[in-house]
Amino acid sequence: MSVPPKQNETKSGDKQKTAKSTTGDTSAKKATPTKPDEMSEEVLEFITAIDEYKRVHQRQFPNWSEVLEILKTLGYSRVG
Repeated sequence: MSVPPKQNETKSGDKQKTAKSTTGDTSAKKATPTKPDEMSEEVLEFITAIDEYKRVHQRQFPNWSEVLEILKTLGYSRVG
């Protein structure tokens, strides 16, 4: 079975240069809050849970499975 090339690749796998848009979009991106007083309660709760997990389990960086477990302990669940 043959896998089709990605959108910006040819069949030989060479990447093609893509033209950048020249629309002149000057809208500024919203900066991500970096100070606790700029963050929502939900974000602070998540950060606190991650920090606590790292401290208790002596892990500098939890893996994605561990992050999912942390989210579940906070009450998040998949809908549908």
